[in-house]
Amino acid sequence: MKNFGKNRVKILENILHKFFSKDIAKEFISKIFITKTSNEKNTNLNFDDNNQVNIEINNYLKITSQIDLIITFAEINLTPNKFLELLLQLGNFSKTTSEFSSAVYIYEKIFSITKSNNNLYKIKAESLLALGEIFSKQALWEISLNYIKEAHSLYKNFNNVKGLANCENLLGTIYGENGNLDKSKVHFEKASVLLNKTSDKSLKGKIEINLGIINTIQNNYEFALKNYKNALRYFGPKKDEKRISEIRHNIGMLYTKTQKYNLALREFNNSIKLSIKNGDLTTLGFSYLSKAYIYVQQKNYKLSEAFSNKALEVCNKINDRLSIADIYKLKGIIYREKKAFTLAENYLHTSLRINKELKNEMNKAETEFELGVLYNRMNRKSESKNSFLSALKYYSNIGAQHEAKKINDYLIDFN
Repeated sequence: MKNFGKNRVKILENILHKFFSKDIAKEFISKIFITKTSNEKNTNLNFDDNNQVNIEINNYLKITSQIDLIITFAEINLTPNKFLELLLQLGNFSKTTSEFSSAVYIYEKIFSITKSNNNLYKIKAESLLALGEIFSKQALWEISLNYIKEAHSLYKNFNNVKGLANCENLLGTIYGENGNLDKSKVHFEKASVLLNKTSDKSLKGKIEINLGIINTIQNNYEFALKNYKNALRYFGPKKDEKRISEIRHNIGMLYTKTQKYNLALREFNNSIKLSIKNGDLTTLGFSYLSKAYIYVQQKNYKLSEAFSNKALEVCNKINDRLSIADIYKLKGIIYREKKAFTLAENYLHTSLRINKELKNEMNKAETEFELGVLYNRMNRKSESKNSFLSALKYYSNIGAQHEAKKINDYLIDFN
């Protein structure tokens, strides 16, 4: 798969061409992107699965050191305003391609330059909000929330409606990831009210995606599909492939919950192709994990392990602790189905520990359910019942009737 991230080359090239001569831009690009390909093949997989499992995600030199060189050169050769503009575009590029260490460095540099200049509040607030988003992707909630609050305060002081809506949307995402759907909806609703005062289609599309996720969790599948289709209408005409990839992944999640696995696999494959093309490791990791889950449901444990291992490789690279916990949960399910109960218990408890550390109530409940199933099969009835009851409490609180019924069906046997 030698085309991983081919669009990221074009994007960075276009950024550099805006600020430097063609020769200088070409020199930087040639040093940053050095590709290598993998010839490894697994004849047991179909063409798409084989390409996806064998993708070489590290087929570029680490770009951080070269970005350092670009920044040094730019600071000497560009005006202060042009330099800040370049930094913001490089930060956005690094964030989009999941090069988070590089992105954090750039946004912190922007903040240090702009912190005492109120005339530059917009770029300062944007850097703070971006830092909040990056740390939320790594489940560093407290750090993330502090940055978002700082950005929110700046936008409020200058009555920047679009900025405030972006803050509310990100807060809604964070609370949703932590399983607090009530708080999540409150922030999305605040963002929607603010958006009535602006015509920003990208932000409206992002909120539609997030509402779709919430509706999927709460089993409101018809509303969720409408949300995703609305989001596609916002991002499709702009050919925003990163957002389209996210939407396709989320539609795949919806089909997974309704057990339409072939439709789900089609959506995940579409998402993976776009993620590979654009070098989007975050969505790529999600879709690998989701395919691994479907293959478990289809009892194809070999393929599930292949995709869960690939998901783990991607998520470790970008330090996505939430997804790593999900991968351990899935590995626990795989080994449970293979009747390797001790190994399954260890993986599930590792997932549970990480979710407790991250204070993620939804993922914690999902893992407790799987532990309940494991202990039931091991005839450890008391532990099974306790795990089921703990999961049931959460699902009942958020109104997830499908999950609650599934647990109650197990609990009938304990009476």
